[in-house]
Amino acid sequence: MSMVPGRFLGCCLAMLLLTSVSCATADPPRALPPHSSATATRATLQLGQKELADGRFVGLAFSGGGSRAAVFGAAVMKELDRIGLLSQVDVLSAVSGGALPAASYALEGYRDFRFQQGFVEQIGRDIQGAVAGPWYAAPHNLIRYAFRDTVPAEPVIRALDEQLFHGATFADLNPSRPILLMNATDALTGDPLVIAEERFASLGIPLAPFSMARAVYMSAAYPGVLEPFRLTDSRAGTNGALANPVLAYDGGAADNLGIRTLMHVVEGALINRSMTDLFPQGCLIVSIDATGRQRNETHTPLSAAAALLRGHRRNVLELSGIPASLQDVSQFGTFRVGQDAVGGTCRFWHVALRQLPDTDPLGEHVTHIKTNLGLSAEDQAALITAAGRLVAKGREEMNGMAGWAGFLDTKPALFSHP
Repeated sequence: MSMVPGRFLGCCLAMLLLTSVSCATADPPRALPPHSSATATRATLQLGQKELADGRFVGLAFSGGGSRAAVFGAAVMKELDRIGLLSQVDVLSAVSGGALPAASYALEGYRDFRFQQGFVEQIGRDIQGAVAGPWYAAPHNLIRYAFRDTVPAEPVIRALDEQLFHGATFADLNPSRPILLMNATDALTGDPLVIAEERFASLGIPLAPFSMARAVYMSAAYPGVLEPFRLTDSRAGTNGALANPVLAYDGGAADNLGIRTLMHVVEGALINRSMTDLFPQGCLIVSIDATGRQRNETHTPLSAAAALLRGHRRNVLELSGIPASLQDVSQFGTFRVGQDAVGGTCRFWHVALRQLPDTDPLGEHVTHIKTNLGLSAEDQAALITAAGRLVAKGREEMNGMAGWAGFLDTKPALFSHP
């Protein structure tokens, strides 16, 4: 049964950045900037000399969760920069709302992207209002989409571009910033779809001219709410016809924390070289987890999608070395990567809103901020405070744990390899 258009739009926007999105509209052609390459961007699954030079791997994963995830992610980045860790990050892996700060940081120097100048405020812009405004201002839009089951992609993509990305493409990624990997899901197979050179090359699609706003939309399309994004495969199919298109939506269907992609990058690097050879100074993955808590006073059964997201989060964190019983308590774990002969151990730092209990007024506030595309100044301030408290707690614990003491103060050697 269809909802009233205005109510339907509000519901869709509230879900928008929970995980990942897709659209049935093709990306229009765009001329590449003079300095760009048509074949190489900073969105790749392959570690290069820049990432290998210091003998360690540091990955930063951003969860989904709308503007809650976006602002919390940006605020944690500022804290990591303050303690000297952000500059050591090699790869950013983001889902949905977390794609906003990740992409913005990777675009440092493009237009008004300046990490040291109003970064958190920039990420906290009200995109929901920018999307809803044209809808309500143009009655024909309400009539046109009144009987659709999903919100069309173009108004959302347009708002993302106008409010934040200003025409940026993958060609505009800053070569001095970390590799950027945004995560979606292949809606036809259910397999992860990482927005990277390798995946787009397999479809015959150049990534360099691809719109950043469209990529973020792909990573944030909630199934059944926003229409999937259609990637047209340019390779020849049967009898010379074009191959079937790929439809992409919500990356959270596979991993709403973005951690698995970082694991795969490390494992891919270990195919021909050993852990001790590639990363003699160690391996660290930091997870920025904006997963909230849901009040359920009426004891209403969870939707299948909500239950799957919870199950995936639990499983991924267990793979990262934190047992289910400690996932809202402990910030640290270790996990194994690679085969026995070449593999090794990675350390894991989990910075999660749910580590602030409901008995703490701050925890009760931030974990119940709804998933949408715009936050009040009060909500943003609370998320910034939470980021500062959680990072400080983690740093204090590290200084008292074997193998972690002092690594934040010594950039050339994070920690000894196990």
